[in-house]
Amino acid sequence: MRIKLDMNKIIQLLFFFILIISNHSFSYEDRIIAIINDDVILESELTEKLASIRVENMSKLQFAKLKKDTLDILIEESLLKQAANRLGINISDIDLRNTVKQIAQSQNLTVLQLKDAVEAQNMDYLKYLDNLRRKVQIQELFRTQFTNRAYISEEELKSYLKKNSLMDDVNVKLNITEYLIEDESKKIDIAKINVLMSSIKENGYKDTQKRYPNNKVIVNNMENIQLKNLPDSYQNNLKILDSKKFSKSFTTGRGHVLLKVDSADLLTEEFKVSHILMKTNPMEDTDYVKNKFYEIKKQVIKNNNFSSYARKYSLDTASAIKGGSLGWIEKKSVVPEFRSVMANLKIGEISEPFKTQYGWHIMHLEDKRIKNITDDIIRGKAINILKERKVQVAKKEWLTKLKDQAYIEIINE
Repeated sequence: MRIKLDMNKIIQLLFFFILIISNHSFSYEDRIIAIINDDVILESELTEKLASIRVENMSKLQFAKLKKDTLDILIEESLLKQAANRLGINISDIDLRNTVKQIAQSQNLTVLQLKDAVEAQNMDYLKYLDNLRRKVQIQELFRTQFTNRAYISEEELKSYLKKNSLMDDVNVKLNITEYLIEDESKKIDIAKINVLMSSIKENGYKDTQKRYPNNKVIVNNMENIQLKNLPDSYQNNLKILDSKKFSKSFTTGRGHVLLKVDSADLLTEEFKVSHILMKTNPMEDTDYVKNKFYEIKKQVIKNNNFSSYARKYSLDTASAIKGGSLGWIEKKSVVPEFRSVMANLKIGEISEPFKTQYGWHIMHLEDKRIKNITDDIIRGKAINILKERKVQVAKKEWLTKLKDQAYIEIINE
């Protein structure tokens, strides 16, 4: 940090005096208390910042420290604003209006009511908007320069989750039906267990009791229960469910268990899908592509070899090498036309040719399942925590570098 003013800085300072007098309405008693590169901080800005802090019971020493710390904050804000401007990060009037709407909605207010609430605190609304614009600009600076660039490896994530349980932060409540075949001595033939559990899934409990009257199945209804309060074996088997929301059957100390989720907060439907993508060109029009797809569909139904045709014909090279497989996907991850066809297919079916923005497709729906996304939410929370840690360190180092490279002049009375 350089302390002495050279002639250029004196000229610059005079320029700022003229600029401020011509463009800002402030008391002539106001004065410049700091110069930061091509920017200045006025005493009125420091006073305004301090006005929001209770200082009645502070000693002179404490107030002096507070004043210094507050000025440091204003200097940092100036440096960040200058950095954002250099990087072309600007908040448009439309962006600002959208931010104001979001703030109003979060407080269950209209924009006009928010304006009234701001002015009721003796704050100028235009000044509020100006401060908000600067705040959003700095947030966008941090997002683009730090948050988006922060990388969390799988090893870091696993290590954090091993040491920290975030389940308490995810309030998942479920209504579950538990089907239990008591077998503490483990003497019942597992093949017989599988027949009973499969029958419950396919035909329902009542029909299964009629078919197998000599086999006792205990039914327990577990209502409004929190996922975190269930045994680990239950939690693990509730992560992936079949399309009817049944878990796989599993063994506990009491016997053999099958779970059905009747309702839950965090379930999402997933589809195991393969597809073939083709596009029209001057030599191959829409009719040619559709006829080719009809021919492929006919052969696939006959020979059950969708993957070989996907490898041969699909223009989606990423999935073609995997036999057209897109793996397990959610509705929200695909375009509307693809989503609509996927949602209406039955397991094992092949669609008619259909068009999206990417070209023409046929789709094979291999399976459906229900996924409990609690683990995804926990992973997301852990990633955000780890990213924030890295971002805070990077921001601190970057701010230190900005200060070291900046011209900062503190002007005392």
